[in-house]
Amino acid sequence: MPAPRSARIVGALLAVGSVTVFGAACAPEPSRGENQTVASACTAVADTVGDAMAVFAETDAADPSAAATATADVSAQLTTLAPSVRNPDVAAIVADLRSGFDVLATATAAAAGGDLDGVSGLGDATDRIRAGVSEYHDLCAG
Repeated sequence: MPAPRSARIVGALLAVGSVTVFGAACAPEPSRGENQTVASACTAVADTVGDAMAVFAETDAADPSAAATATADVSAQLTTLAPSVRNPDVAAIVADLRSGFDVLATATAAAAGGDLDGVSGLGDATDRIRAGVSEYHDLCAG
């Protein structure tokens, strides 16, 4: 029996998040000092995002309610992380990721509730998340 449409949509949403899980592994050595270096900010982001995304990746795509909860948890972790990132370049990336996951959380919650019209922001969310991960790699891997 094919999966319900909302479960397939949530599965697609989780696939996007899973790509981000593996993209958040860069963790350069932190620098000490009063100003936050890119390396230090990248480390803080890698640890927090990596932990949040590990939970997200383990979520069963066939369970839209669990997917909605996991997505909201990632968004909340990014919101909690944001004030501790004082490097403006890395802070901008965290803001983009947070924005993407906010939209993704709304879309997964809508799908979990059976509202397939609520996933209209999916394209924007996935674009923001992919762009944020790409920017993160460009900045933190170098």
